Amino acid sequence: MSHQSSMTNYINALIQGLIDGGVKQAVISPGSRSTPVSILLHQCSEITTYIDVDERSAGFFALGLSKAYQEPVALVCTSGTAAANYLPAISEANQSNLPLVVLTTDRPHELRNSGAPQTMNQLNLYGAQVKLFVELALAEDSKEMYQYAYTQGVKSTTLSQVLPMGPVHLNIPLREPLLPDNLLPRPTVKQVNTFIGKTELSSEIIDTLSDEWSNKKGVFVVGPSFNQEAINLLIDVSEKLGWPILADPLANIRTFGRRSETISPYYDTYLRYMKKEITPDVIVRFGKSPVSKPLNQWLSSFTGAYYLVESQTEWLDSSKMMTTLIASDVVSLLFQLLSKELVATDKQWLERFKTLDALVLETMTKQDETFLSEAMIIQTVYQTMTENEQLFVSNSMPIRDLDTYLPVTDTRFSIYGNRGVNGIDGVTSTALGLAARNKEMNTRLLIGDLACFHDTTGLAMAKKYQLPVTVILVNNDGGGIFSMLSQKELPKDLFDDLFATSTGVTFEHVAHMYDIEYVSINAINQLQDELSKKSTKPRFIEVFTNREENADMRRQFQEQVKKAIERDFLC
Repeated sequence: MSHQSSMTNYINALIQGLIDGGVKQAVISPGSRSTPVSILLHQCSEITTYIDVDERSAGFFALGLSKAYQEPVALVCTSGTAAANYLPAISEANQSNLPLVVLTTDRPHELRNSGAPQTMNQLNLYGAQVKLFVELALAEDSKEMYQYAYTQGVKSTTLSQVLPMGPVHLNIPLREPLLPDNLLPRPTVKQVNTFIGKTELSSEIIDTLSDEWSNKKGVFVVGPSFNQEAINLLIDVSEKLGWPILADPLANIRTFGRRSETISPYYDTYLRYMKKEITPDVIVRFGKSPVSKPLNQWLSSFTGAYYLVESQTEWLDSSKMMTTLIASDVVSLLFQLLSKELVATDKQWLERFKTLDALVLETMTKQDETFLSEAMIIQTVYQTMTENEQLFVSNSMPIRDLDTYLPVTDTRFSIYGNRGVNGIDGVTSTALGLAARNKEMNTRLLIGDLACFHDTTGLAMAKKYQLPVTVILVNNDGGGIFSMLSQKELPKDLFDDLFATSTGVTFEHVAHMYDIEYVSINAINQLQDELSKKSTKPRFIEVFTNREENADMRRQFQEQVKKAIERDFLC
């Protein structure tokens, strides 16, 4: 058999393994060495492929595809620095527990360490950021080697989905000539079925938890990426116990469309002043750490019974105050708890949180609703969301402002973000990947100018696939978050150079470069009008704000809340 035929059979066997492991989407960054993998994947009817020439953006685009349904997505690139450009997205996938199957192609072994062009050491290239690294053997014409390639495909894809989920890396050495034989059928291999299970607790442990939580002053804290199936169950449990829920905006509990008195939305503001006055007996936290700094500080100061519930069993407790780890599927745990006789605590416990929420809301409603502040931009964005839309929120100030102002909404919609490594790179590409997986929905991306600046090449995918994304860019010309941190105390010239990092960049020409509809906003009612318009094409809305004015407004709002709490709650 010719080299072309054996290579084609070998790669096709690998692709059959990816399919049987659960891969339905792939993002390809074209290159020479990856030719056979790219062509055979692109012509595979079971896998939808996207082409992104920028490997750094491609990695985040795949991350967005994976984030939409928590499904494994394949990434394909050529050798050399192309593969290195995947690292930021792989790191985010690792920290966010998202399954990616990274397929880098490579020179054959005889060309390595010999000065051959575009050659670098790709073995264990991503280090501890992947769950598994495999250097595949060179293609050979034998049933055993085809079965080997298939097994590596299905095994690695399955492993990416086993808890804790995460990325895996296959390095594929290939000899020239690289063009495959498109007409060859896939080789016959012995296929494997896979079943991935969940962790459930025994009835004895559920009895223990029921006893330990009944008639106690407790609080549920919920981090990002909470299981949607679990939200109703958690609200039911919280109402039976009379416990408040403090839920990160990315948990999607506040935007689930179900109102409950137990959901306390404004904890980020009142906890700045209330660390001792509302000390619970029990804290039960689900999943990853929430974005709110006051909430995390409150958790770190708590010395009572602190339970952490994790299906990924990674012990994600930065506070080091956890007393009990509950390694369980969240839905199973809550369903089991609801079958028990949970005894509610004193009603006054929940009333404290409702009073604090009301004080924050009252202060919030006194703000000037006509001024184009970043606070009003955030409120306009969520107030105009519909059930046919999803929101992707950038790191830095957008996610923090959303956490501060987001109430419990009647409209049900989903919020996403990259809170694994918390970087501002790749945000646009991730949102576009999310939009590509959910094309029936309009996706809004709320992002600042520096984060957008980092990923302008990602917008090419919006043009190429005409993705229904509305980019809401808040341009305050620099890093607004540092005006809220201790760096603000530095001399002005030092602060401006190293932290404010003004670029003077505007984005109209960027939008035009990708043929994306653009509009500049200078009034809050204009933003409301633009967000009420529906479009199936990409749009770019740039809103200009003043960084220092907004920092002052945030401080004034916090001071007003503090005074209201001291006046009405602590009196």
